[in-house]
Amino acid sequence: MKAYLAKALIAAVKGADGKVPDWYTIFREGWINIEGEGKALVDAKAAAEVIAYFKRRGNDVVIDYEHQTLTGQKAPAAGWIKDFRFREGEGIQARIEWTDAEELIAQGGYRYFSPVFFVRKADNRVVSIHSVALTNAPKINHLTPLLAKLGAEFGKEATAMEFLKKLAAKLGITGDADEATVETALDAVIAKNTQLEAAAQTPQVKEVVAKEVLTALDLKETDTASTVVASIHALKQSINGAVSRAEFDALQKELRDRDATAIVASATADGKITPDQKDWAMEYAQRDLEGFKVFAAKAPVVIPHIALPRQDKMPDAAVDAAVLTVAKLMGNTPDDIKKFGSVGSD
Repeated sequence: MKAYLAKALIAAVKGADGKVPDWYTIFREGWINIEGEGKALVDAKAAAEVIAYFKRRGNDVVIDYEHQTLTGQKAPAAGWIKDFRFREGEGIQARIEWTDAEELIAQGGYRYFSPVFFVRKADNRVVSIHSVALTNAPKINHLTPLLAKLGAEFGKEATAMEFLKKLAAKLGITGDADEATVETALDAVIAKNTQLEAAAQTPQVKEVVAKEVLTALDLKETDTASTVVASIHALKQSINGAVSRAEFDALQKELRDRDATAIVASATADGKITPDQKDWAMEYAQRDLEGFKVFAAKAPVVIPHIALPRQDKMPDAAVDAAVLTVAKLMGNTPDDIKKFGSVGSD
């Protein structure tokens, strides 16, 4: 019965994932009392020293039985410390991988642990850990029993029958359950744990899309990963095909220049501006095209339009002083008048 209850306790401690807790507090934060040897300080600085020493050595720290590692006797490992960490308000903790000690602890064979450590004389801080022993006579005062560290809920005062009832309740068995019923239910739990462990080792492909990603892409939770990937590609495509700000500004300027040139040319042809006003007119039209259109519509004609006679060739006599003056104002030469003089307008 006792061996079976130990088996049941370990199963109850492991829980659904089939594992015992990984981290255990080796030293409580603050001053610890060492029977007959004074005190030692455990704080963040002490933890940093312990961790630095452990990493420099590069070896797992052994957990043995009754300090057999120190006595030179045969010293089988009850477990191995794989790492250390410091938790404010708790102390220095160790991540332990047990060998076969869990059942022995559950049976009550060992209740406490006893670390072998070094203290720096300058400030009494713990600075390194040599080994840890399972023992029932620790030198450090006020330790928490290992059984409690394993998460057991039942004290040493609980009888076998009381434990059986509590275990039956945890397994969902109602009424007065005998040992055989509890054992059958417990075996089912252990088998389930075994299946879960096996399943955890089997690679599985599952489509999981973060809710934040779906929201950003304006998708629904029912959309698949394929839809998400397609949406991202579409977004990249739209970004790659977009016009940059500089390109957009350049295009806008080109359009303004084109429109300004056209409206200024029209105003010039209508005699609304003189040739020496052309630069001013272009700057005005580029800056405010609509405003210049209003100006061109309301401005009076400052250069009269002169219709030249229709003929194939204008005789030299026809190029009189008045024609030359108007031609000059319009930016034309006498040769232009001779060449194009046959083209007139009403």
